[in-house]
Amino acid sequence: MEYLGAEQRNVVWSWCAVNESEQKVYLSIWTDTRKKRGDDEAPSYIIQEPDWGVNSSTQSRSAARKDHDEKLSKIFDQNYEAFGYFVVAKNTTSSPREIEETRTSFIFNLKLKKLPDGTILGYPLNRIEIR
Repeated sequence: MEYLGAEQRNVVWSWCAVNESEQKVYLSIWTDTRKKRGDDEAPSYIIQEPDWGVNSSTQSRSAARKDHDEKLSKIFDQNYEAFGYFVVAKNTTSSPREIEETRTSFIFNLKLKKLPDGTILGYPLNRIEIR
């Protein structure tokens, strides 16, 4: 993120980063969430599920979820550009997930779409090599 001039609220639990001067948000994306959904012509990745970071019994949101919601609001409400970078899960069925690898040699522009149930999808537009 430093290379891109972006800052994470917390380097341990943040799911995203922002470059305020360039109005760019960088979102981590699990590699295994790629698929073609519904009537979409192109595959997408899950950017956020409605229950991620939400305590099911209290409905309270984790600090990471609050931060992610804030950054997504910058994209949807303030016209910040969305970019994605890949993270690979150690185990795709565990909850919560752990990151095995963060891919840092490229990012890509994203078009985001919010579904009626609150799921947010990301559609890669073009790959950008960064190293």
